Order: sequence, then C-alpha cells, then structure tokens
Amino acid sequence: MKHITLRYVSGLDFNEELDELYSEYSNYGYKSILFHIYSGVLDEELVLSVSRKLSERFSTDQVIGTISAGEIRNGRLMDRGVLISAMLFESADVTVHRFPAASGRESDIGKDICNIADSTPYCKALELLLPGTNLHTKALFEKISNCRRDIQVFGGYAGGHSMESSEHFVFDMNGLYSDMIFLVTYAGEDFHISVDKSVGWQTLGVPFKVTKADENRLITVDNRPAVELYEKYMQIEADENFAEETFEFPLMAELDGEELLRHTITVEPDGTLLLAGYVTEGMNIYLCYGAPADIVKKVDNRLEEISQFRPEAILLYSCSVRKSFWEDFVNIEMMPFQQAAPTAGFHTWGEVNRDKNNGNVLEYNITLMSIAMREGEPKPGEKLRLHVDDSVLKGQASLIKRLTKLVYATTTELHKAYKDLSVMNDKLQDMADHDGLTGLCNRRRTEQLVTECFESIKHNGGKAGLLMLDIDHFKKVNDTYGHEVGDKTLIATADVMNRSLEGIEGAFAGRWGGEEFIILLPSFDADEAFAFADKLRKDISLTDLGEAGRITVSLGSISFDSKSDIKTVYRKLDDALYAAKDSGRNSVIKA
Repeated sequence: MKHITLRYVSGLDFNEELDELYSEYSNYGYKSILFHIYSGVLDEELVLSVSRKLSERFSTDQVIGTISAGEIRNGRLMDRGVLISAMLFESADVTVHRFPAASGRESDIGKDICNIADSTPYCKALELLLPGTNLHTKALFEKISNCRRDIQVFGGYAGGHSMESSEHFVFDMNGLYSDMIFLVTYAGEDFHISVDKSVGWQTLGVPFKVTKADENRLITVDNRPAVELYEKYMQIEADENFAEETFEFPLMAELDGEELLRHTITVEPDGTLLLAGYVTEGMNIYLCYGAPADIVKKVDNRLEEISQFRPEAILLYSCSVRKSFWEDFVNIEMMPFQQAAPTAGFHTWGEVNRDKNNGNVLEYNITLMSIAMREGEPKPGEKLRLHVDDSVLKGQASLIKRLTKLVYATTTELHKAYKDLSVMNDKLQDMADHDGLTGLCNRRRTEQLVTECFESIKHNGGKAGLLMLDIDHFKKVNDTYGHEVGDKTLIATADVMNRSLEGIEGAFAGRWGGEEFIILLPSFDADEAFAFADKLRKDISLTDLGEAGRITVSLGSISFDSKSDIKTVYRKLDDALYAAKDSGRNSVIKA
C-alpha cells in the first residue's frame, strides 16, 4: 500500500504531478486506487475539473470529495486550497458506493449499508462522507450499528472554513451534492486498519438534564430554555458573537456511558440551541472546556497505538472547533502522525466513529479521528517514539495549562460533592416515600401512585384492580404478645404481599395505616382482582408468623376504568372491606 498526497496549484503543475502518480500506479501493478479530495475552495468548476481529471486519467469512479474547514497534508494544516489524497492498494478491495437523495431515506440507506458491509468478504471498515449536518443521521447510524461488530466505522461531515457559511456539500466527477452519502468499503484478508478518536475536553460543574430536544435542537435543560446554560453560567449573551464565544465551551452529552461533545452553531429566538450533533431527552449534559495537557495526553496515547500498528497510510479527520481551539498551535497534535506514515485529511463539521464497547455508530464533535491503514504484517524495524511536542505552549498558553489544571481539580471535587448529595437525596426521598417498618410505600406515596394510575387510564384507556386488606383481630395480637410481635406480624404480612406481586408489572403494595394495606394491580379486571385477593388471603392464613401463630385477613376488591371516579372507588372499596369483616372475617368481598 502507498499513500501519496497532491496539492492543486495550477493546471500545468497538476498535470505533471498526475503523470508521476500514474507512472507509480501503472508500473508497480497496484490492484486499485482511491482518491479523496478535500477542498477549502468553494469553486464548483475547479473541484469538478479536478475530480474529472482524476477519474479520466485513472479510468476509475473511485473519486470522492468534500468541502473542507481545513486541509491536512503531511500532518500540517495547509493554506486553504485543494488537497488530493491517493491511496494505492496492492491486494485490498476498496469500493465507493453512492446513495443519492438521502434526505428522508436515512433509515433505509442505513439498512442497505449494513447489508453491503455484512455481504462483503473480509470487510474491515466503512467510511462515510456526509454533506453537513442536515440529514437525520441518528436513524442512519442506528441501522449501520447492526452490521458485524468487527467492522470499524469512521467518517466526517462536510463544511466550509467559515461557520457562517451555508456550504455543506460533497462531490465527485459527476457533480456537487447536498444530499448524497458516500460510502467506502475497505476489505481484504491482508488489509488492516486501526481507527480511534482523541478528545481531552473536561466537564465543568454539575450535569443538567435534557428535558426537551429535537434531533440537533436542544430546546430545554432542567425545563428551562437551553440558552441559559451560557447566559447564566458563562455570562455569554445570545448576540451576534454567540457561536464564536461558545466554541470555547462546548457541551458534553452522556449516552450509554459514551461522552459525546457537541458545539453550538447558533441560538434561536426562543432560546433553543442548534448543535452540531443530535441530543436526546433524558441525557445528562455538561458544559466543558479544552484542557491542553489532557488533549495532548489523549493524542499521545493514540500515538503509542499507532507506533505499534506501523501503518502505511493515515487519514486525520479533525473537528473545525479543534482547529479554532488550537489556533496557531493547531499542528502540534497532527505532525507526529506524519512520522508514522504519509498523512492527509480535513477539518470537519462533525466526526463519525463506532464505539468499540457496544458497537454503536455515533456522531461526534471536537474529536481528532485517526485512521491508520496497512496491507500485510507490520514491517520490522525500531519502534517509533511518537509524541506531541507541547514545549511551544509557553507564555499565555502555559498559563492556560495551569488554569485548566486548577479548574479540573475544583470540578472533580464539585462532582464528588454533587454525587454524594445525589446519593443522600435519593436516600431521603426513599425515606419520604416508604413506611419505615414494612418497607412498603407509605400512604402519601400510595395515594400518589394510585392517582397516577387513574390519570393514565383516564387518558389512555385500560383498567386496574385495587385491593384493601386488613389484618383480622390485630389488636388482640398486640394485647396478647406485645407490640414487638405485632410489628413482626406486620412485616411478615408485607413480605407475603410482596412475594405475591412478583412478576406483575406496575403492581405494588402500600401501607394505608395501622394494619390496613392497599394493593394496586394494573390491567386486572374485577374477576382477576377478586381471584388474586382470595389467593393472597389463603397464602397469609397458611403462613406461620412466629409467636402470633397463624392469622387471617379480610379484603375488599374492585376494578376501575376510564369512567370511574377515584373518590367513589375508594368509598366502595372501604365498604367492601368492612362487609368482609362483618361477614365473619377471613374473606374477600367484591365491590
């Protein structure tokens, strides 16, 4: 395998470089060639001309391109221009697939991609080039996630150098597209690839809960307008400088244990944040900041893996926000990769990666994706010693390093305090909701849960059973054996009720007061509730409760639906219980 990069400067120079590349390709018997074009120049005529020249000269349709927020050649950000990456393969099968008119078909395309991946012999990786962030990629990625777990997935989103630019397109020799998805399959028994991401951003403060979201629109957090994250906590106003100022403090969302960075593109009049990446309701989300020392450490860890892998080619797909963060130091984290293998890539508007732990394909921001490839076994030689030289971070940058360490230390302490407080609050809430003796829901919580069930049935239909249980002659137990035995009797009765409810979804028992209990049975009709109550009565009467021996209980049972009135249900249930006691106890009366 060989990786050669070209930069388009003029037609004459480009033709000469193509001649040399063609000579290399044709004389050494390569099996296939793949071209990536990364263009920071928004010139339709130019990018189409370059694409067509490559396609015609090499008689191939394996030419794909993307508009770029920064072109990476030999591990450095080059002056804005047109960069061509040529990958020459000796044995690998590398194929470009095109999915036009993708908007609205994301789920179906995801299924097709999954089928292609699973049916391609020795498929090792999938690459996706996407036209900006306007597609519903969540549906796309969910389907691709179903492909074989050993297949790696990577890619990037198209977007220009300016955040105010509306240019988000991919292209090939046939045209420019705002709704085309390019897929590259990398396959071969002797083909090897290593894909990973480097982040390094740290969270600030405590988490917020996403309470309303729509794809990449973050509408509310903790039931407040999302913009308050920046207005209240960072003193960043929603004005014309909002996007630029929030770049330094992106958001980090938690999804299935994975941390997804999201930077803000703009803010809508109602306080909704438009993010470069989707979020979902229920996520925890944090403000975060870039810590140079941690970023360098993450990249160094990846470089150690790269040095062991010994690649022949490397692609770097790095977020445009990352470029803005580093400013004049942007090259320090990219240059070491060039020491391992010829390196090319682009600064993206979002990155694609497959989580190694659960196989989910996810959309990322502010990450450095490094894709290392080779054919055959690693070539022998001395181990490469690759690391980021951050000695250039002096002066103000050095001060930032120290400040970020301080912020990290105080944030860590804050997180611990928040976690401890959350645990204590959970314990207090549990105490507030449950009876201290039996562990069942107390009367307040019982009434709350029964009311919620009533409201749900009222709006959605359905039915539920409700039981009221009273221990027969409980006063005699207390008077004869003492309150300690009485307490043990209540606990043992509660245990029998809990065992009887196992496996019944949504069912629970609550202590109503003294020796009275309530049992809710979702989806039970009147006959089912009565049958359950009668079986429970028998189970309790056969249970040895220690010093008190065997006791009996009386029950009232009822079923309610959307037409029922809660006060009437409670009254009828209470009347049924007393009818059971008046009838001689140890019985069930249906209301």
